[in-house]
Amino acid sequence: MDNRHDNVKLALYERFLKDAGALPPMPGVSLRLRQLQTADAATHEQASALLETCPALADRLKEFASLPLLGHIHPGAQLTDVVRQLDGRRLANLVLAFELRQLYEGSEPSLEKVFNKRWRLSLQRAALSAGLAQHLPHLEAEDALLAGLLQDVGSLPLLKELHQWPQVSRLEVDLQRLCEQLSAELGVLLLTAWKLPGNMQDCARLRRDWCRQHKGPVDLADVVQVASQLLEEPRDDDRLARLPAYQRMELPAPHALRAELAEVVALWMKLLGGRPVETD
Repeated sequence: MDNRHDNVKLALYERFLKDAGALPPMPGVSLRLRQLQTADAATHEQASALLETCPALADRLKEFASLPLLGHIHPGAQLTDVVRQLDGRRLANLVLAFELRQLYEGSEPSLEKVFNKRWRLSLQRAALSAGLAQHLPHLEAEDALLAGLLQDVGSLPLLKELHQWPQVSRLEVDLQRLCEQLSAELGVLLLTAWKLPGNMQDCARLRRDWCRQHKGPVDLADVVQVASQLLEEPRDDDRLARLPAYQRMELPAPHALRAELAEVVALWMKLLGGRPVETD
């Protein structure tokens, strides 16, 4: 896909921009949980009852409690105990991270192949982002986990929509390039429609702004950029060391950082159901 196909890119973008129905709604349990949390009289028991309506999701949250990711939750904790230990935002972000996979539905092999590759990278980016958050007391691991998943969230509705666009090339290189060209814009449209906060939208918007500079403390976009660079192939630790986001975070040297993150990232990957991140 080259410049001659810019009309396809523009047509796809306009499709999402003009038709709100083209953007998938927030997954059901996540939406209801966030609505419940806005109610003044909402209780931990009500949130737990809602989460119990999705046994797979409830089991994932209990598994989260069983892993040494939050030291103050004991193995075998009840779902209500997990809900009580997490404040509303952290719980909502964790649940949304577990539900994001369902945004994509499709059976066309060429599109499925590209989705699987990008989703696998998103899982690895999310695990690394959650691991990096341990260096930053002002950020929560659950927020960083979701931010890592949302960085490329625009690719999910795009690949689903392409089932209706048989005229678009199915060559993997073309599909990957189209995702790279539209993921940021579509991600911002989707996260805006879901009314997620600006710091989450920024992770999608700034996904390739490697030279980004800003004032104030390290934010989620910085964390996700460092996680993304850790996954870049071929590995270039010199480039990582020059990344402004990496320099703002005052992290160990790249090789030492990978070794330090390996254990906690493996735990997050286990929870997310993805393959381990290669750190050697």
